[in-house]
Amino acid sequence: MNSTTSGKNRGKVYLVGAGPGDPELLTMKALKILRKADIVFYDDLVSPRILGVCRKRIQMVYVGKRSGIHSCLQDEINHKLIQATHEFNTIVRLKGGDPSIFGRVGEEYASLLQDGIQCEIVAGITTASGVASSLGFPLTHRDYAREILFLSGHKKDGVNSDSFQNLNCIGKTIIIYMGLNSLGLIVSELLNSGNHKETRIAVIQNATLDSERVFTGNLETMESIVAENNVKSPAIIVVGEIVRFYEEMKFLKNSCASILSPI
Repeated sequence: MNSTTSGKNRGKVYLVGAGPGDPELLTMKALKILRKADIVFYDDLVSPRILGVCRKRIQMVYVGKRSGIHSCLQDEINHKLIQATHEFNTIVRLKGGDPSIFGRVGEEYASLLQDGIQCEIVAGITTASGVASSLGFPLTHRDYAREILFLSGHKKDGVNSDSFQNLNCIGKTIIIYMGLNSLGLIVSELLNSGNHKETRIAVIQNATLDSERVFTGNLETMESIVAENNVKSPAIIVVGEIVRFYEEMKFLKNSCASILSPI
Protein backbone atom coordinates (compact mmCIF):
# COMPACT_ATOMS: atom_id res chain seq x y z
CA MET A 1 0.00 0.00 0.00
CA ASN A 2 1.24 3.48 -0.84
CA SER A 3 1.77 5.88 2.01
CA THR A 4 1.29 9.59 1.85
CA THR A 5 2.59 12.48 3.89
CA SER A 6 0.54 15.15 5.60
CA GLY A 7 -0.50 18.39 3.92
CA LYS A 8 -1.10 18.64 0.22
CA ASN A 9 -0.22 14.98 -0.36
CA ARG A 10 -2.97 13.59 1.84
CA GLY A 11 -5.18 10.93 0.30
CA LYS A 12 -8.53 11.42 -1.36
CA VAL A 13 -11.78 10.04 0.06
CA TYR A 14 -14.49 8.63 -2.20
CA LEU A 15 -17.98 8.36 -0.69
CA VAL A 16 -19.27 5.52 -2.83
CA GLY A 17 -22.75 4.07 -3.29
CA ALA A 18 -22.64 0.26 -3.37
CA GLY A 19 -26.15 -0.09 -4.79
CA PRO A 20 -28.89 -2.27 -3.28
CA GLY A 21 -26.82 -5.46 -2.97
CA ASP A 22 -26.51 -7.20 -6.32
CA PRO A 23 -22.89 -6.67 -7.55
CA GLU A 24 -24.17 -6.32 -11.12
CA LEU A 25 -25.90 -3.12 -10.01
CA LEU A 26 -22.62 -1.45 -9.09
CA THR A 27 -21.85 1.49 -11.36
CA MET A 28 -18.74 1.27 -13.53
CA LYS A 29 -17.29 4.25 -11.67
CA ALA A 30 -17.81 2.60 -8.28
CA LEU A 31 -16.20 -0.61 -9.53
CA LYS A 32 -13.19 1.28 -10.88
CA ILE A 33 -12.65 3.09 -7.57
CA LEU A 34 -13.07 -0.06 -5.47
CA ARG A 35 -10.44 -1.84 -7.55
CA LYS A 36 -7.86 0.86 -6.84
CA ALA A 37 -8.77 1.51 -3.18
CA ASP A 38 -6.09 1.21 -0.49
CA ILE A 39 -8.60 1.01 2.36
CA VAL A 40 -12.38 0.56 2.46
CA PHE A 41 -14.69 1.61 5.29
CA TYR A 42 -17.92 -0.30 4.70
CA ASP A 43 -21.45 -0.27 6.06
CA ASP A 44 -23.56 -3.03 7.52
CA LEU A 45 -25.75 -3.08 4.39
CA VAL A 46 -22.89 -3.69 1.94
CA SER A 47 -23.09 -7.34 0.83
CA PRO A 48 -20.06 -9.67 0.92
CA ARG A 49 -20.33 -10.07 -2.85
CA ILE A 50 -19.79 -6.33 -3.27
CA LEU A 51 -16.75 -6.43 -0.99
CA GLY A 52 -15.45 -9.29 -3.10
CA VAL A 53 -14.74 -7.00 -6.05
CA CYS A 54 -12.08 -5.11 -4.06
CA ARG A 55 -8.39 -5.87 -4.53
CA LYS A 56 -6.95 -8.63 -2.36
CA ARG A 57 -5.09 -7.83 0.84
CA ILE A 58 -6.32 -4.26 1.21
CA GLN A 59 -7.49 -3.04 4.58
CA MET A 60 -11.23 -3.46 5.17
CA VAL A 61 -12.80 -1.60 8.10
CA TYR A 62 -16.34 -2.34 9.26
CA VAL A 63 -18.19 0.77 10.48
CA GLY A 64 -21.75 -0.50 10.32
CA LYS A 65 -24.74 1.16 11.94
CA ARG A 66 -28.30 -0.11 12.33
CA SER A 67 -31.19 1.27 14.29
CA GLY A 68 -30.42 0.82 17.96
CA ILE A 69 -27.10 -0.95 17.25
CA HIS A 70 -24.06 1.22 16.61
CA SER A 71 -20.64 -0.39 16.25
CA CYS A 72 -19.24 3.01 15.35
CA LEU A 73 -20.67 6.45 16.06
CA GLN A 74 -20.80 8.97 13.22
CA ASP A 75 -18.16 11.25 14.78
CA GLU A 76 -15.85 8.23 15.08
CA ILE A 77 -16.34 7.39 11.41
CA ASN A 78 -15.56 10.97 10.43
CA HIS A 79 -12.37 10.81 12.51
CA LYS A 80 -11.31 7.46 11.01
CA LEU A 81 -11.73 8.82 7.48
CA ILE A 82 -9.66 11.90 8.28
CA GLN A 83 -6.91 9.84 9.91
CA ALA A 84 -6.78 7.44 6.96
CA THR A 85 -5.84 10.28 4.60
CA HIS A 86 -2.49 10.59 6.37
CA GLU A 87 -1.60 7.00 5.47
CA PHE A 88 -3.45 6.02 2.29
CA ASN A 89 -3.82 7.50 -1.18
CA THR A 90 -7.29 6.20 -2.08
CA ILE A 91 -9.82 5.88 0.73
CA VAL A 92 -13.31 4.54 0.07
CA ARG A 93 -16.31 5.03 2.33
CA LEU A 94 -18.70 2.41 0.96
CA LYS A 95 -22.41 2.77 1.66
CA GLY A 96 -25.38 0.63 0.67
CA GLY A 97 -27.68 2.05 -2.00
CA ASP A 98 -27.05 5.68 -2.92
CA PRO A 99 -25.03 7.61 -0.31
CA SER A 100 -27.10 10.76 -0.76
CA ILE A 101 -30.37 9.06 0.26
CA PHE A 102 -30.44 8.54 4.03
CA GLY A 103 -26.73 7.66 3.92
CA ARG A 104 -25.44 10.50 6.14
CA VAL A 105 -23.07 11.42 3.35
CA GLY A 106 -23.61 15.14 4.01
CA GLU A 107 -22.09 14.87 7.49
CA GLU A 108 -19.03 13.02 6.24
CA TYR A 109 -18.59 15.26 3.21
CA ALA A 110 -18.70 18.41 5.36
CA SER A 111 -16.29 16.94 7.91
CA LEU A 112 -13.74 16.07 5.23
CA LEU A 113 -13.96 19.44 3.47
CA GLN A 114 -13.62 21.29 6.76
CA ASP A 115 -10.33 19.42 7.28
CA GLY A 116 -9.12 20.38 3.80
CA ILE A 117 -9.40 16.85 2.40
CA GLN A 118 -10.23 16.05 -1.21
CA CYS A 119 -13.44 14.06 -1.40
CA GLU A 120 -15.96 12.99 -4.00
CA ILE A 121 -19.48 11.57 -3.83
CA VAL A 122 -20.05 8.64 -6.19
CA ALA A 123 -23.74 7.97 -6.82
CA GLY A 124 -25.18 4.49 -6.51
CA ILE A 125 -28.44 2.85 -7.49
CA THR A 126 -30.75 3.48 -4.57
CA THR A 127 -32.55 0.56 -2.95
CA ALA A 128 -35.91 1.88 -4.16
CA SER A 129 -34.86 1.54 -7.80
CA GLY A 130 -33.30 -1.85 -7.09
CA VAL A 131 -36.54 -3.10 -5.53
CA ALA A 132 -38.63 -1.87 -8.44
CA SER A 133 -36.46 -3.57 -11.06
CA SER A 134 -36.00 -6.76 -9.06
CA LEU A 135 -39.72 -7.20 -8.46
CA GLY A 136 -40.77 -5.95 -11.88
CA PHE A 137 -42.83 -2.83 -11.17
CA PRO A 138 -42.33 0.88 -11.87
CA LEU A 139 -42.05 3.50 -9.17
CA THR A 140 -44.42 5.71 -11.17
CA HIS A 141 -47.39 4.83 -13.36
CA ARG A 142 -49.99 7.12 -14.91
CA ASP A 143 -52.82 5.04 -13.45
CA TYR A 144 -51.31 4.28 -10.04
CA ALA A 145 -48.69 6.78 -8.88
CA ARG A 146 -47.80 10.28 -10.03
CA GLU A 147 -45.51 11.10 -7.11
CA ILE A 148 -42.68 9.36 -5.26
CA LEU A 149 -41.89 10.03 -1.62
CA PHE A 150 -38.67 8.79 -0.01
CA LEU A 151 -39.15 8.69 3.77
CA SER A 152 -37.12 7.45 6.69
CA GLY A 153 -38.59 5.49 9.58
CA HIS A 154 -36.09 7.19 11.87
CA LYS A 155 -34.64 10.61 12.43
CA LYS A 156 -31.54 11.64 14.34
CA ASP A 157 -33.23 11.74 17.72
CA GLY A 158 -35.56 8.74 17.39
CA VAL A 159 -38.57 7.42 15.53
CA ASN A 160 -39.80 9.60 12.69
CA SER A 161 -43.57 9.92 13.12
CA ASP A 162 -43.82 13.47 11.77
CA SER A 163 -43.43 12.45 8.11
CA PHE A 164 -46.45 10.15 8.27
CA GLN A 165 -48.89 12.53 9.94
CA ASN A 166 -51.53 13.96 7.57
CA LEU A 167 -50.00 11.95 4.71
CA ASN A 168 -52.45 11.01 1.94
CA CYS A 169 -51.23 7.88 0.10
CA ILE A 170 -53.51 8.28 -2.93
CA GLY A 171 -51.57 8.70 -6.17
CA LYS A 172 -48.20 8.23 -4.47
CA THR A 173 -45.51 5.60 -4.26
CA ILE A 174 -44.13 5.91 -0.74
CA ILE A 175 -40.74 4.30 -0.13
CA ILE A 176 -39.77 3.94 3.52
CA TYR A 177 -36.16 3.26 4.44
CA MET A 178 -35.23 1.95 7.91
CA GLY A 179 -38.89 1.58 8.79
CA LEU A 180 -39.28 -2.06 9.80
CA ASN A 181 -38.86 -1.46 13.54
CA SER A 182 -41.30 1.44 13.30
CA LEU A 183 -43.88 -0.38 11.19
CA GLY A 184 -46.58 -0.29 13.85
CA LEU A 185 -46.25 3.45 14.35
CA ILE A 186 -46.11 4.09 10.59
CA VAL A 187 -49.28 2.09 9.98
CA SER A 188 -51.04 3.80 12.88
CA GLU A 189 -50.12 7.29 11.64
CA LEU A 190 -51.23 6.48 8.08
CA LEU A 191 -54.59 5.18 9.30
CA ASN A 192 -55.03 8.19 11.59
CA SER A 193 -54.33 10.39 8.56
CA GLY A 194 -57.45 9.03 6.88
CA ASN A 195 -55.94 6.39 4.62
CA HIS A 196 -58.16 3.35 4.06
CA LYS A 197 -57.23 0.16 5.87
CA GLU A 198 -57.11 -1.59 2.46
CA THR A 199 -54.26 0.67 1.28
CA ARG A 200 -51.67 -1.66 -0.24
CA ILE A 201 -48.28 -2.11 1.39
CA ALA A 202 -45.27 -4.33 0.73
CA VAL A 203 -42.22 -5.20 2.80
CA ILE A 204 -39.15 -6.45 0.95
CA GLN A 205 -36.31 -8.08 2.85
CA ASN A 206 -32.80 -8.34 1.32
CA ALA A 207 -33.83 -6.58 -1.87
CA THR A 208 -32.06 -7.71 -5.10
CA LEU A 209 -30.21 -10.55 -3.34
CA ASP A 210 -30.77 -14.29 -3.73
CA SER A 211 -32.30 -14.24 -0.24
CA GLU A 212 -34.90 -11.59 -1.21
CA ARG A 213 -38.33 -12.07 0.34
CA VAL A 214 -41.46 -10.11 -0.57
CA PHE A 215 -44.62 -9.76 1.52
CA THR A 216 -47.69 -7.82 0.45
CA GLY A 217 -50.84 -6.89 2.30
CA ASN A 218 -52.65 -3.80 3.48
CA LEU A 219 -52.39 -1.38 6.37
CA GLU A 220 -54.63 -3.60 8.47
CA THR A 221 -52.75 -6.87 7.91
CA MET A 222 -49.08 -6.04 7.33
CA GLU A 223 -47.95 -5.99 10.96
CA SER A 224 -49.18 -9.54 11.54
CA ILE A 225 -47.71 -10.70 8.19
CA VAL A 226 -44.29 -9.36 9.15
CA ALA A 227 -44.47 -10.95 12.60
CA GLU A 228 -45.67 -14.33 11.31
CA ASN A 229 -42.86 -14.49 8.74
CA ASN A 230 -40.15 -13.23 11.11
CA VAL A 231 -39.08 -10.51 8.68
CA LYS A 232 -35.73 -8.97 9.59
CA SER A 233 -33.71 -5.96 8.53
CA PRO A 234 -32.54 -4.91 6.05
CA ALA A 235 -36.00 -4.35 4.66
CA ILE A 236 -37.66 -1.60 2.68
CA ILE A 237 -41.36 -0.71 2.78
CA VAL A 238 -43.48 0.35 -0.20
CA VAL A 239 -46.91 1.89 0.30
CA GLY A 240 -49.46 2.75 -2.39
CA GLU A 241 -51.48 1.37 -5.26
CA ILE A 242 -48.27 0.57 -7.13
CA VAL A 243 -48.14 -2.48 -4.86
CA ARG A 244 -51.43 -3.59 -6.38
CA PHE A 245 -49.86 -3.21 -9.83
CA TYR A 246 -46.99 -5.45 -8.68
CA GLU A 247 -49.49 -8.06 -7.48
CA GLU A 248 -51.36 -7.93 -10.80
CA MET A 249 -48.14 -8.31 -12.80
CA LYS A 250 -47.03 -11.19 -10.59
CA PHE A 251 -50.33 -12.95 -11.30
CA LEU A 252 -49.85 -12.41 -15.04
CA LYS A 253 -46.30 -13.74 -14.95
CA ASN A 254 -47.40 -16.83 -13.05
CA SER A 255 -50.26 -17.35 -15.52
CA CYS A 256 -47.88 -17.07 -18.48
CA ALA A 257 -45.46 -19.49 -16.85
CA SER A 258 -48.19 -22.09 -16.38
CA ILE A 259 -49.35 -21.71 -19.98
CA LEU A 260 -45.81 -22.06 -21.34
CA SER A 261 -44.78 -24.93 -19.08
CA PRO A 262 -44.51 -28.32 -20.81
CA ILE A 263 -47.26 -30.82 -20.03
